[in-house]
Amino acid sequence: MGVIERLKQLRDSYVTRQVERARLPEFGAAPVIRQRVVFSGHVQGVGFRFEVLCLSERLGLTGWVRNLSDGRVEAELQGSRDRVAFLVEYMCSLKRARVDQVESTDLPVAAEEKDFTVKM
Repeated sequence: MGVIERLKQLRDSYVTRQVERARLPEFGAAPVIRQRVVFSGHVQGVGFRFEVLCLSERLGLTGWVRNLSDGRVEAELQGSRDRVAFLVEYMCSLKRARVDQVESTDLPVAAEEKDFTVKM
């Protein structure tokens, strides 16, 4: 295993531990929504997509996340509004990333979607 691969492995282990330790609030029953969220700032090369994936899975959200060619990260998040809002706030609070701007747009719910993925 090369140095870069080992560093990525260490980063991913750190991210996994951070998400496992995150204190989740109590979420009540709420209707499902879907939002397209675009994060701008220093959000690539720091494990941002992987953290969105891990936290989305822990929150029971469905959707996807991907890097954009202009340095931003785009996600479509589906679940209750309070869970989606928690994920966005959590990602904005990361110390190793810097979120300068968040753009969100409501989308139609994708009822057939069952999991969360990273798009390449």
